[in-house]
Amino acid sequence: MMHRRLRLPLALLCLFLTFSSSFAQEVVFPLFGNSELQQAASSKRVNQSERRSASSLVQLPFSDDFSRQGYYPYEGLWQDSNVYVNPYYGENPPTIGVATFDGLNRWGNPYNINAAASQKSDYLTSQPVELGTLGPDTSAVWLSFYYQPQGLGDRPESGDSLVLQFLDNAGAWNNQWAVAGRSDTVFQRVSVQVRGAQYLYSGFQFRFFNYATVNGNRDHWHLDYVILNKNTQPNDSIRDNAFIRPQTSLLSEFSALPYSHYKEISPGTAAMRASISDTVHNLNYGPVSFTYQSSISDALGNTLFLSPQSSLSSTSNTYTDFTTSLNGFSFPAQPGDSADFLLKTWFGQPQLSNPYNDTNYYQQRFRNYYAYDDGSAELGYGVTGNADVWLAYQFDVKKADTLRGIQIHFNPTGVNIATQLIQIAYWDQLSVAGNTHRLVYKMINQRPDTNDYTNGFVTYLFDTLLVVQPGPAWIGFIQNNPQTLFGIGLDRNTDPGDKKFYHADGAWFQSAIEGAWLMRPLFGDTITRGQVIGIEELDRGPIIRVFPNPSTGSVRMERPAAAIGNWRYELMESTGRVLRTEQSAQTGLFWQDLPAGYFLLRVTDDKGVSSCFKIVVSR
Repeated sequence: MMHRRLRLPLALLCLFLTFSSSFAQEVVFPLFGNSELQQAASSKRVNQSERRSASSLVQLPFSDDFSRQGYYPYEGLWQDSNVYVNPYYGENPPTIGVATFDGLNRWGNPYNINAAASQKSDYLTSQPVELGTLGPDTSAVWLSFYYQPQGLGDRPESGDSLVLQFLDNAGAWNNQWAVAGRSDTVFQRVSVQVRGAQYLYSGFQFRFFNYATVNGNRDHWHLDYVILNKNTQPNDSIRDNAFIRPQTSLLSEFSALPYSHYKEISPGTAAMRASISDTVHNLNYGPVSFTYQSSISDALGNTLFLSPQSSLSSTSNTYTDFTTSLNGFSFPAQPGDSADFLLKTWFGQPQLSNPYNDTNYYQQRFRNYYAYDDGSAELGYGVTGNADVWLAYQFDVKKADTLRGIQIHFNPTGVNIATQLIQIAYWDQLSVAGNTHRLVYKMINQRPDTNDYTNGFVTYLFDTLLVVQPGPAWIGFIQNNPQTLFGIGLDRNTDPGDKKFYHADGAWFQSAIEGAWLMRPLFGDTITRGQVIGIEELDRGPIIRVFPNPSTGSVRMERPAAAIGNWRYELMESTGRVLRTEQSAQTGLFWQDLPAGYFLLRVTDDKGVSSCFKIVVSR
């Protein structure tokens, strides 16, 4: 999928940020779109435009806590698919998974990019419900739900709102409840009574919708645990225990890294968390004891780890934390940079309630990149200043390898950035205290919206092979126009700590904004633009042997005897600076007294075809 040109009206910027041009400032702001929904739409993994209707009326109790897998509401209970079902945006929700209302359509794009005022946006409409057979006692029918403004997303302004309506038997939608936008609060529960003959009929429906500025992923409301039931009372009906948040990486430092780099960490347990943590919410269930257990399996389904069954007790309307020891588990050795493992944690209740929120999953992926983020951005992040703005992201690399590029999730806002240029950069030294750095490489004249856009990330492949040694490395970009706000994705569910830095107005600063930037360094020998795992070998050139490698200062290069003609040999630093050049018709060449370090050897045959080889020299 090619990256779209992203534009927002300049006036929009004034609605959510104010900054002075006299000094640098970090800024957090709403996202433009939803990359998960955009990717789902482009890959045609879902087709919500052809949703089927329920084959019969929904019987009481009507209950949904949005813990089922998928991006859209469950069609057996809901008619439309405007809201985004996810486990990311709610802050400490009652149960895992919420329905998020925003300014985007079902495909993750703004309803109206030019809108400047609040208007109706997302709808969540129930399937028809059977309320016509309740009998004479109909005073005890209640609809209850939890809601939260903002959460981990964008605050709805006072002119925004969340509204509940009932459909009467004459076909008219009538307002029953509404709340105005405000800053983040805890989830609150609301109960609304359903009464009167105009609503107690076969085919009754209710719906929620929000007022928002519909030019971006903004003005968030989050809905959880909607229940319509009879013979009940306010704030009643729920009898459940549930997980409240998704699991996170099993690795102690990263969410992902190349598998070959993971295998360099010895012992393997040093890269792992010692235990996994979970929280179970007892929603009016009463005192209960149940067992919980965790497992880790490989891509073939083989169980690699299974914890003993443990017991847990909780009381009504409480949150109970528990941990499961990994007992020194580490992932097994296997070839390649890629691997997949599944962490599963579950508990069993004495009486079956909602099974979808009783199990928690996490997919541990090893790929050809390092990452701190969980792949989902809740907000955008940027820096403004009077001089060039630089963003530098630190990764402690575990193995000497070729740095081939970086991926960035851009969230441009405020102006058309298609005319802007950035420089992709790599530093091998950086000090905030000393206000010093060493810029090893930069790739100029890059545009945020002209590269391949895959899984929400723009991929930039370096035009020079860079060998990175184990230890800290910084990747990022230099913004040529400091007055333009360049946004990148900010994951608010994870935070790498002191790894984010920016340079503005002549000085380096450590970021004070919590969250992980969606920016990833790409490693390895076989990376193809726009792909997470490359399948095209980039160095398909002359066949040659280079040995010993690593060496202590002397290297021999041999080509097949049948290969004739003058070949060119160039020894380069990782920056691309050429240290030694030789052209020879000999089939063997010997260099000695090479300096210590990591180098690239470029060999070009008489037809102009080149290959690059990494050389390590240690003394």
